Amino acid sequence: MTKIAKSELGTISRIEEVYEVKRGYGSMDGYKVATDKTEIFVLIDNAQDCCERWGYITSEDDFSPYIGAELRQIVLTDTALNIEYVEKSNRYGFDEGGIQFVDFQTSNGVFQLAVYNSHNGYYGHGIVILIGDDVIHEDVL
Repeated sequence: MTKIAKSELGTISRIEEVYEVKRGYGSMDGYKVATDKTEIFVLIDNAQDCCERWGYITSEDDFSPYIGAELRQIVLTDTALNIEYVEKSNRYGFDEGGIQFVDFQTSNGVFQLAVYNSHNGYYGHGIVILIGDDVIHEDVL
């Protein structure tokens, strides 16, 4: 599995929640991790279907220690704790299920975003991880 070299990812300048990011015919909510070299988005569809609640992205981490850190790699971990290293190419089907963990490995340690789908058992919601304009992971939870 290929890892993204730190020279490609850069130094983290900010980590922020984003809302209503336009993608296709709809929009998505999530997080943007900005570095001096690129922007990384971790997003989930924000449209409600019928009476269900759509998912969300959260983190238990304090992001402030990671500002100024070198972003070394991004790792996807599923609920079975199986790990896949993110490659800068189109990759589909890393995980089947309702949760996707996204670990950002930095020179100051690891912070994690968790993407949850809160559907009613019938509707799924798309998630996407982008580095710049490149889709590096796309799935339906």
